[in-house]
Amino acid sequence: MPSLQSNGINLYYETYGQGEPLVLVAGFTADHTAWYTVTEALSKHYQVIIFDNRGAGQSDIPKGPYSIDQMADDVISLCDALDIQQAHFIGSSMGGFIVQTLAHRYAERVKSVVICNSVAKPESCYNIFAEAQLQLMKAGAPAKAIIQIGLSWAFSQQFLSHNNMLDTLIELNLNNPYPFSIEGFEAQFAALQGFDSTPWLSSLKLPVLVTGSDEDIVFLEPSMKHIADTVKDAEYYRFERCGHLPYIEYPEAFVSRVLLFLQQS
Repeated sequence: MPSLQSNGINLYYETYGQGEPLVLVAGFTADHTAWYTVTEALSKHYQVIIFDNRGAGQSDIPKGPYSIDQMADDVISLCDALDIQQAHFIGSSMGGFIVQTLAHRYAERVKSVVICNSVAKPESCYNIFAEAQLQLMKAGAPAKAIIQIGLSWAFSQQFLSHNNMLDTLIELNLNNPYPFSIEGFEAQFAALQGFDSTPWLSSLKLPVLVTGSDEDIVFLEPSMKHIADTVKDAEYYRFERCGHLPYIEYPEAFVSRVLLFLQQS
């Protein structure tokens, strides 16, 4: 699959299906493969575009720090290169920061947004965790240990304990041919830390679905629900017994709820 020049860097992307464009924006340090659990099902109804943010996967890792505005510009530049004038957008976690920014700065390009387990401003506990993880990476801690720490934050206990899922995910991450780098981690972390949509969040005027989870410890559910309470007519959907990534823990339910929202938008 191809990469192209977007906002001065090479971005790796993949497209699936036909129809209205649906762009999926990954979260902090994640690459496009995070969306594989839902790509096929969504592509039966939409042209699905998945890609690697700057600093992750097979995209370039330019010198940081990055900003969320800059990463939103990357998405629009990608859409321009693909001749996409308008699209639906789904953003997970930090990807939720990016799609909030798209809705604010590029409203004419956005048909609707799904803000998946994200917040208006990152919470201090997660910043402390990510900073500690960065320091462990710089100190040369074993990759397996760093991956274990991240997985323990990202997923619910019942998901990780089912069918040796923890071991499976560890191996999957260890065998990733394009693992996240210290440089990409640090540059994206700067973007994450600098985000705050609270001054303009209430001004968004487009269809918005916010998803949250009762067992998410990356971002707490009240902070996720705050987005839906702030944006006029936004919908909120709660995944129960679920961690930070419902599209991985409950892909069928996630697709079902997203399709219902998109078809009504």
